Amino acid sequence: MNEKRKLAAVMFTDIAGYTTLMSRDEKQALALLQKNRDLQKSLAEKHHGEFLKEMGDGTLLCLQSALDAVRCAMEIQRSVQDDPDLNLRIGIHLGDIVFKDSDVFGDGVNIASRIEGLAESGGVCISEEIDKSIRNYPEINTEFIGEKQLKNIGHPVKVYRLGISSRERNSLPEPTETDKKSIIVLPFDDMSPDKDNEYFNDGLIEEIITDLSHIHDLIVISRSSAMTFKGKDKKIKEIAREVNVQYVLEGSVRKAENNLRITAQLIDATTDAHLWAEKYSGTLDDVFDIQEQVSLSIVDALKVKLSPKENKQILERPIDNVQAYECYHRAVWEMQMGTADGIERALRDLQLGLDIIGDNVLLFAGMGSAYCYFYEFGIQVTEETLSKAEEYAFKAHRLEPNSSVCYTLLGRIERFRGCSTKAMKYFKQALSIDPNDQEVLLWLGHLYSFFQGRPDIATPMLNKVVDRDPLSPLIHMVLGGHYWVKGEYDNSLNSYENALKLEPNIIFAKVCIAALLFWLNQYDKACAVIDRIEKESADQMHKVFTAWLLFLKHAIKGEKDKALELITDDVKSYFWNDPEFMWMGICNYALINEKEEAINWLERFLDKGFINYPFLNGFPFLENIRGEERFKKLMEGVKHEWENFEV
Repeated sequence: MNEKRKLAAVMFTDIAGYTTLMSRDEKQALALLQKNRDLQKSLAEKHHGEFLKEMGDGTLLCLQSALDAVRCAMEIQRSVQDDPDLNLRIGIHLGDIVFKDSDVFGDGVNIASRIEGLAESGGVCISEEIDKSIRNYPEINTEFIGEKQLKNIGHPVKVYRLGISSRERNSLPEPTETDKKSIIVLPFDDMSPDKDNEYFNDGLIEEIITDLSHIHDLIVISRSSAMTFKGKDKKIKEIAREVNVQYVLEGSVRKAENNLRITAQLIDATTDAHLWAEKYSGTLDDVFDIQEQVSLSIVDALKVKLSPKENKQILERPIDNVQAYECYHRAVWEMQMGTADGIERALRDLQLGLDIIGDNVLLFAGMGSAYCYFYEFGIQVTEETLSKAEEYAFKAHRLEPNSSVCYTLLGRIERFRGCSTKAMKYFKQALSIDPNDQEVLLWLGHLYSFFQGRPDIATPMLNKVVDRDPLSPLIHMVLGGHYWVKGEYDNSLNSYENALKLEPNIIFAKVCIAALLFWLNQYDKACAVIDRIEKESADQMHKVFTAWLLFLKHAIKGEKDKALELITDDVKSYFWNDPEFMWMGICNYALINEKEEAINWLERFLDKGFINYPFLNGFPFLENIRGEERFKKLMEGVKHEWENFEV
């Protein structure tokens, strides 16, 4: 038995999304493995190291020093950054490795493999031992991300994220967010004689925005923010300044029966210069070609280089029949009205589209979204509604297993169910396919921040969203919760106020402001907010939230009977099934000394995947239950989950 032990820098890598690629295209996946193998063998040798072995899509390398390993990892990531399929995660540790019977073992290998799992796609994580060895090299930046209890490792390991210095970053073709070109596609003026064609105009804009959003080197303002300028008489420079972009696309659409005329012009808002303008005439059957021409003309005018994958995405036609295309966009337009009748009409349009072209991913996903809207807008808040949405999501998934739309829809469904762990799983899968999906970034960021107690992970996601959708009240609502979790209470209140400026009737922002003011012991201000909400209370949703806030108000005052009088079965049921506001149930019942009930609510909250221990530990109004053994046991469990959470 031949055994040799040595101290070395151990590097472990794997390919993010490889399993999905293998299921989609085995030949391409195997070719990718060969490309990765050849690259790493060459660079390991260049940096005085050795390529030891492969394990599926993972690789193990051994290098003579920490500096060699870090430089090798950085060069590997630079070499693959233009390959959309070769997304590597890398972990490095300095430790003992044992060579035995043509294989490699030891803590060095185990720790490197666990650290690799903490790296983002395209990123490198290193242990403290590596970090200490490279601290005297100013061209290499690192960021401490925490002390981690890694699986099957008997001691905590301090982990750092490897950065690239500004000097070295400038030598790479990869632009930073601030270097990227930015554009807003404004709603086109509707010149059609039939004013029922608004859905068509909106749909065309959405398609152009979707095409451009696939381009990595372009920041594209989302549809929801762009649509806020619909019908507004604002100057181009003012709009660009409001959403912080350089370029603006505007135009007009005239649709008369089967005839179509579109004009478009691209403007540099900093100079008012017209970079490109074009007129297109044809029939409805030409709409796909016109849409592609507009998108590609913008790319040419901005001198943006497309990868083969990005070019392919622009040329793809998820619905290639004009009648079915119209059905889909009319349905999307109807759903966004948020009414029961509108969603019913949307379902009929989507079914008509399916009748025309047969099974289709977007149409099935649209059906699933319609049922999600029934649930989200409080029209049909039942498990049956979510099951119906899930049925269509899986129909879409069976047609296209690698569709981000399907995973996004499944994530929405599980979020409504309160299953945050499952929701995160689906959202992560969606993000691995489409890294710019605004909805996914928003909800994944929210789940990381609020449910998992990891605002550090959420921050770059939410920053990316607010850059692209700055006028969405929902995003400012999520930012309010994010800042609350971080303890930045002024920023939290400002975010909720921003949401109200954009949408004055958004009840959730008002509820959060009142609750946060109570949290901060500003009782008079909180009660004044509740009094205003009570006077405004009109629809059923307002009434439910008003009752819940009044419960909190009376509970804080010690008025138990008044508090309990407000809670009908409907009100209690709503919050018992709403993981976003379930924490208020813990607080309310603890305040009136209903200890068992408060702990029941806590237990349910944790069952829904909530592991944000710092939030719960700093929670006011729980003094009545903190001494309970059941409470202590639950808190010990959530603390363990939070401390051992792995991204």
